[in-house]
Amino acid sequence: MSGSEEKGGGRWFQLMLLACITNGLGAFGLKVLAGRGLTDRYELQYLLVWYLGWLLFGVVVFIGRPFRPRTREILIAAAMGLCSVAGQFFTGLALARDVAGHVAFSISTGGTLFIVALAGILLFREKVGPYGLAGLVLGILSIIVLSVS
Repeated sequence: MSGSEEKGGGRWFQLMLLACITNGLGAFGLKVLAGRGLTDRYELQYLLVWYLGWLLFGVVVFIGRPFRPRTREILIAAAMGLCSVAGQFFTGLALARDVAGHVAFSISTGGTLFIVALAGILLFREKVGPYGLAGLVLGILSIIVLSVS
C-alpha cells in the first residue's frame, strides 16, 4: 500500500467517524424538542437546518475535487437523504404524540438495521460473514439493552 493510499484511508476513516458520531445528534435534538413540547412548532425548522447544514458541509468537502459525482450517485444520495429526513420526521412525530423515547428510537433503529440487512442479503446477494454476523448481533443486542429501560 502506497503512502497516498494510507493517507486516503485515514481521511476516509476520519469522515466515517464523524458520520458515526454525528448520526445520533439529529435524533438527540428531536428528543430535546419533544421533551420541551416544541416538536409541533419547530420540528420542520430543526430538520431543515440540520440537513441543509450537512448538505452544505458535503458541498464544501467536494468542491475543488478533481472528480465529479455521477448522476446515479447524486440520485442515490438524494434518496438516502429523503429517507433519513422522513425517518427523523416520523420519529419526531411519535415523540410529540407521547410515544416513549426508548420505544420510538428502538423501533426506528431496529427497523433501519433490519431493512439494511435484508436489502443487502436479498437485493444485493451479499453473504454475511462472521464479522457481519457479529455486527448484526451486536446491533440487535444494543437495541435490546436500550429498550429495557
